[in-house]
Amino acid sequence: MAILRSIRRIFAAGPPARDPALAGRLMRMIFGCYIVVAVGLTAVQMLVAYRAASQRLQDDVAALQRTFSPGIEDAMWRYNAEVLRGILAGMKEIPAVVGVEVRDEAGRRVQATGTFTDEAGKIRHIGRNDEMPATRSFGTPFSRTFPVVHTDENGRLYPIGSWTVHSDDSIAIDQVKNTLYVILINSAIKSLMLWFIFYLVIRTMVGRPLDQIRSYLARIDADTLAAPPLTIEAGGRNELHALANALNTMRDRLRRSFEENAALMRDLREMNATLQDRIAERTRDLEALAHTDLLTGLFNRRKLDEALAEAAERAASSGAPLSLVLGDVDNFKSVNDRHGHKVGDQVLVAFAALLRDAVRPADILGRWGGEEFMLLCPDADLAAASVIAERLRLRVEATSLPEVGSRTCSFGVATLIPGESTDSLVARADAALYRCKRNGRNRVEASSGPWPEAVERGAA
Repeated sequence: MAILRSIRRIFAAGPPARDPALAGRLMRMIFGCYIVVAVGLTAVQMLVAYRAASQRLQDDVAALQRTFSPGIEDAMWRYNAEVLRGILAGMKEIPAVVGVEVRDEAGRRVQATGTFTDEAGKIRHIGRNDEMPATRSFGTPFSRTFPVVHTDENGRLYPIGSWTVHSDDSIAIDQVKNTLYVILINSAIKSLMLWFIFYLVIRTMVGRPLDQIRSYLARIDADTLAAPPLTIEAGGRNELHALANALNTMRDRLRRSFEENAALMRDLREMNATLQDRIAERTRDLEALAHTDLLTGLFNRRKLDEALAEAAERAASSGAPLSLVLGDVDNFKSVNDRHGHKVGDQVLVAFAALLRDAVRPADILGRWGGEEFMLLCPDADLAAASVIAERLRLRVEATSLPEVGSRTCSFGVATLIPGESTDSLVARADAALYRCKRNGRNRVEASSGPWPEAVERGAA
């Protein structure tokens, strides 16, 4: 039975809240690894495509020298500004070019168009008729400068200036943008499809069989061992089917054991039930008789002696204070003489209930004898116990008792001194109670020393 309960606790409790199911954990782990690899490969593809486009951009800019250097050289040699302006305007239309400028042999700008960096390092934009500051794009600008050299008919070379092409690698990003979109879409579609495939396969082959096993074991107990055996519905044969067969074998063995022991257990329970009930009832009665005052329902003197000895031992070992309060109904003899002992008993019962409702939960209250009651106050010194006794005195004085109306009560208080015996503690509290009677009753007196008061009571 213990084995069955252990297995049921494992499966009925379910998997941890962080990982709801093994199938889900497997799917997250596998797909997580795939995502890491896919993201890495996609990043590599995008980087390779970008670098290829950037290299093509550099090559396109370098190839402009062969195409436009002759025209620029001829226009500058002939001082033909209109032709030069037309060449620059045509170059500006090339996607790889963001700006072009031409300088003479002294480094002075002859003509420029588009966006480029001036002598002060600022980004400038020159249109058809004006020049204005410009902001840099998110890419990194670069430029290539080519010399302008005129060769005469004799083969002599005359440097007449230079021209510079300005470009930006953001153009390479624009050129491969569609390729990047295709790569990203392709990766996203493959990821979704693989996620769907993983979900179907793992859910079918792992998640569903494990859920069937867990649900079966969560339902089975001693009363349902005769239920149909566990059957795994997943296709094929694997370790989960072997686990199901082992569980079915264990269930059959447990069922046979329960059936063999059921009759014996029923007989034993029936035989023990009556005997245990009788013993328990008799034990409760004996304990109540041994420790309870039959009239008031409080602890009797025997129980108070035991409780006082135990409390004194705890106080001696822990060093905590222990106080004792003795209370006595004033002029109780007149109640019996005037109203009879039956009314006197009712007064004692009501007085006991009054004290029981007023003491602290940790205090021990009992009937010491006759109309005297004892209250043990653990962890209370003489001042605290005196406050408790005064509160009880005021409550008694303010309460109307059956048949006799309001009565008063006197209280003697003493605190255990290290090394003092319990008999001495009771004697000092009793002496303090006697002093209350002698000094007019309805008061609280506290014992301040171990012996003089006890001697005084004995002499009196």
